[in-house]
This record gives sequence, C-alpha cells and structure tokens, in this order.
Amino acid sequence: MSSTESQAVTHFRGHTCRDLYKSIFDSDVPEQVVRQLPAQSLYMVVKSTGLQSSSDIILMASLEQCRLLTDFDLWNGDTLNEDNLWEWLALTDETESLELLQKFVKIVDLKLLAILIEKYVEVKVFEEPTEQPPGKGFHTPDKGHTWLGIKTEDADQHFLLARLLALIFESSAELFYQLISIMSVATNSMLEEESFQERQKRLAAEGVPEPEVASMLHAPYSVAEAKADIEGKRERGHIDDIRSIEPLIYEARMTKLFAELVRVVPDRDDVEMEFTYLMNAAVVRWGIDFSNQESVLDVAERIKGAINIALEKLTAGTGYALKEIYAALGLSKLYRLGLTDLMVLRTKARKIPLEGVGGLKDSQPAMFGALAGAREAFPVMPMYLNDDGSLEQEHGVLPAGHRPFTTVRSVETVNGLLDQVSVIAAQGES
Repeated sequence: MSSTESQAVTHFRGHTCRDLYKSIFDSDVPEQVVRQLPAQSLYMVVKSTGLQSSSDIILMASLEQCRLLTDFDLWNGDTLNEDNLWEWLALTDETESLELLQKFVKIVDLKLLAILIEKYVEVKVFEEPTEQPPGKGFHTPDKGHTWLGIKTEDADQHFLLARLLALIFESSAELFYQLISIMSVATNSMLEEESFQERQKRLAAEGVPEPEVASMLHAPYSVAEAKADIEGKRERGHIDDIRSIEPLIYEARMTKLFAELVRVVPDRDDVEMEFTYLMNAAVVRWGIDFSNQESVLDVAERIKGAINIALEKLTAGTGYALKEIYAALGLSKLYRLGLTDLMVLRTKARKIPLEGVGGLKDSQPAMFGALAGAREAFPVMPMYLNDDGSLEQEHGVLPAGHRPFTTVRSVETVNGLLDQVSVIAAQGES
C-alpha cells in the first residue's frame, strides 16, 4: 500500500458517507483512495450520493469493486431488482460517452441481462439472411440473420435496451449470440436462482453471512449466561477476516454506552469488524435489502440500542467494567442479550388480541404506540413515547415515526403499557 493510501485509511476512521465522499475528491489521487475502500463502504457512499451522481466514482472503481456494487444493488431479497438494473443501464458520464455502459457489461452477471432480454426482446433467427423484417419495429444487427423486436412501450427502456444490444454486438458478436441463445437452454427462474446463489458466495467473502449463520447470531442469550461467561474469563470469538465498513457504524446515531465502549476498548479495529459482521447478519436475518440504505441504517440504530440495553444491565450494580464485559462477550453476545428482552416484548405484544384495542389510538396513544411498535419483527418505540412513559409533543402534535429501544427503562415502560393493554383487551373479549 502506498503512503498516500495509508494516510487515506487513517483519515477515514470513524467517518460517515459524506466524509468519505469529501475525502475522495479532496485527495490528490482520488482513484487510489476509491480503490482502497471496501466495496460495501464504496456502495454506501454511492447510495448516499445517488447512482446518477456517482459516475466519477464508478469509473475510478476497480472491476471487482463494481461487480460487488451490483451484488448489493440489484436484488430485492432473492429477486432481481429490475428498477435498479434500468438505473445502471442509464448511467452516463458528463460527455455522454459509453464508457460506463461498457464497464457495466464487463462486471454485471450476464444472466441478469439475459433475463431482461428474454422479457423485453423478441428474437428471430434465420438460417438464411432476409431483408424482410418479421414484424413491425424489428431491426437486424447482422444483415438479416438475426432480427430483434423490443417489446417495451416505455421510450426510455426501449432506448436503453437498443443501446445495450448495439454495444454488446459491436464489442463482441460472440457474446451477443451467447446472450440471445441463453433463453433456449434456461428459464428466467433458473437464471435468477443461479445468479442469486453466485452473488451470495461473493458477498459471503465480503463479510455478509449466509442465512443459517445469521440466524445463529440472533439466538436467545440470558443475563445468567453472560455473567457466567464474564466470571469465567471466557474469551470472546474474534472476527478478523473481513474489512470493517465504517459507514455502517458511524452513519447511524450512537447510543451512550455503545459510544463509550468504542472509546475504551484497546483495539477499535476489533469492534468495527465485529459490528460490520453483526450488521450484515442483521440485514440478512431481518430480510432487508442493502439497496434500502435508510432501512439498513435504521437497523444499525436498533442494534446499537440492543447493545446499550445489555451493557446497562451488566454494568448496573455488578462492578463489571465495559472493557471486561467486551473481552468476554464481544458485541455479538451483547446484541443477543439485549435482543432477547425485545423478543420477549414482541411475544407478549403479539399474544394480545387486536379486537377492541383500535380505539386506543386516540384515547391512549402511549398504549397504542407501544403495542404497534412491540409487534414489529425487530421491536421499536413510537417517536413520541419517552423512556419514562411520558409523551413528547411538537406544537401540540405527537410526532410520527419510531425510534429504537436504547435503555432498560424503555423496555420496562413498554412492558408495563402492554400489561395495561392486555387488561383492556381481556375486558373487550368478556
């Protein structure tokens, strides 16, 4: 690594997407800075800036980085995100050259392009060339052997597909014929499944665990188990084979004890790498798309909240220091400990029959909001509910939205409100 790159790495510590973007273009050698960033960090910068505004970054990125950018961006669960694929096909630089499209064709999984072609292009192949189009709107790239009819009525999509097919044919006729022939040997569902599995393997190498591993990182964990691990001086497991993705950590708001933990641990790299792995596991576990950056950062705040709850429980009246707790448990067990309390709340909330509690929305907003938030897959609190149960108002109006649980008191408050809702629900049934 060059001295310039080394300086850039140091400068990046603790930075957000905006800081990373500024650092790239403040550098004397922005391409070197871009290429030393983990692909996931680069992806978060691109998403925060907007794909269409990131053409310079994508041009500077390596082919491997760009391939991973599409792995993060082109999927909704295990399904192709077609809208995002069209957005990539529309990428151009300031001179409207085809350099970005050429780069995209090099790095994208061609099976995804084949899916798009099968859906929107009718292909007619003739053994003998013909000058007569087989239908209205057909055109031929090879003097009548192959005729292409683009079926979409969307003018922008029509242009992007025509441009893509022309570029591929002019760049490599062999690749063009391979693409249009894939449809005869594989269905779209087969292509999508194969592409998704290959993508999963690439992301696993980048620190995104498979679903089975992600589920293990969300298993219940008790205070008794935590204290036994701490008293037994058991050493936590280490995550040391991935690169930390700082925007996952520092873009979302910090909680008090989590922030203090980051400050006092002897090796901040350990914290950052483990939180990166934990965050990616949570994204997989809760079924969030990496392309939905707002939801990704929302989960980051919920995870920090759960860790904060666990740290509060383990430091209150025990004499355990943060460094001692972290040395034995790491972030993963702390997260599981805090999450276990939240899952108890969720179970309790979901057992409450909803018949007869709808009227609470206006008459008892604290109860209604507590019930609604606690029923979510990863429980949250309404924005207007304070940890002590009081209501926060803005100009006499309860603010919309939700916030993570971050303290033991917040869990206790919602637990008490759920008890009250249970009584009301039981009365409604009788």
